[in-house]
Amino acid sequence: MRLHNLTLQAFGPFAGTHTIDFDSLSADGLFLLHGDTGAGKSTVFAAICFALYGKPPGDRDLLLRSHHAPAGLLTEVTLEVTLAGRRLRIHRIPAQMRPKRSGEGETPKRQKPA
Repeated sequence: MRLHNLTLQAFGPFAGTHTIDFDSLSADGLFLLHGDTGAGKSTVFAAICFALYGKPPGDRDLLLRSHHAPAGLLTEVTLEVTLAGRRLRIHRIPAQMRPKRSGEGETPKRQKPA
């Protein structure tokens, strides 16, 4: 398996849209994912697992949506990966609450499968 890029939107501590380009990171071979406690390292791995399997590792279903994201910004993950010689683009949207299109309040949005 080779990761190419990962785009997170309103996922975990990432309130906006962020893309990680693994191709540029691995251009020289191996790379190291490091940072301070709480910087989002584990969230990157949780997003990869969510994209591949439809759920994050362990019991983290309640922690997918960023508490800092604007209400109208959906939580979603897109992963481009090569598996068994095939390049795939996996896009997942977890179940979440979203603002109603008309009126006040929120309505549930079902999980969108890959």
